[in-house]
Amino acid sequence: MENLESDLLRVFVAVIECRGFSAAAERLHKTQSTVSQRLQKLEEMVGTPLVQRTSRSVALTAAGETFLIYAKQILKLHREAIDAAHSKARADVLRIGLPEDYAQHFLSPALTYLRQHYPEIRPDIVCETSTQLVARVHRGELDLALAVRHANTVQGEYLCDEPLVWVASPLLQLQADKPIPLAVYPEGCIFRAHGIAALTAAGRGWQVVYTSQSPGGIGIAIDAGEAVGITSLRLLPRHWRVLTEADGFPPLQAAELMFYYSPGLASPYVQPFASQLADALVMKQAPLCA
Repeated sequence: MENLESDLLRVFVAVIECRGFSAAAERLHKTQSTVSQRLQKLEEMVGTPLVQRTSRSVALTAAGETFLIYAKQILKLHREAIDAAHSKARADVLRIGLPEDYAQHFLSPALTYLRQHYPEIRPDIVCETSTQLVARVHRGELDLALAVRHANTVQGEYLCDEPLVWVASPLLQLQADKPIPLAVYPEGCIFRAHGIAALTAAGRGWQVVYTSQSPGGIGIAIDAGEAVGITSLRLLPRHWRVLTEADGFPPLQAAELMFYYSPGLASPYVQPFASQLADALVMKQAPLCA
């Protein structure tokens, strides 16, 4: 006999439980003819009729009554096997997302904690922009994301404010009669939005001369003395100088750091990991996250 396909068994059980082909087709999101064909194929494989068809209803044959018991058991085991496999995968892997620059500064202590306390857990780290990470969380691709809240993202679990500063290389020579050259992330970034809003309100001219999705890409333009950037005070490299009101730069509105949790959160290791990540942020700049 050919191997019984779980789809054929589901059709058979649905026809009996729904007491007809039309209702079974609706439940299974199939056409009525497809349901009839699948049931006929199952009966051919078994070698005996399983249901008695009338114009108004269906009923089990004697063989069908016995077969129904085993069909339900097989489908139950099938579901349990899949659930067990998924549960094991979720238990063994902790899927974490955070922007590249935050990973460089704050990820190491949390990973050390995970290795020491949960050596059986494998961290799977994704470094992308905050908006990309939030989208991944909502698609169920990440268990947890640390992200800066942007204008087009939903509210997460508020962690702390993220003060922003204007930064430049000591090599940069600004000319008062020319627009401020900016190295910023693409449109949609809250750092960029706050910076442009502040300059516009202050009546300062500006020009975007360099954009990059990567903090490293932005850093290249700043290090070369080609542009002014905007970064979190928490992430400020020591070799960059902060540009203040004394330099003609207006204050910047703070951003917000958020934790985003998967809507299907199941892993018991997410919250301990998040706490370690939050502690690393607090240690870097305790007054801002008090």
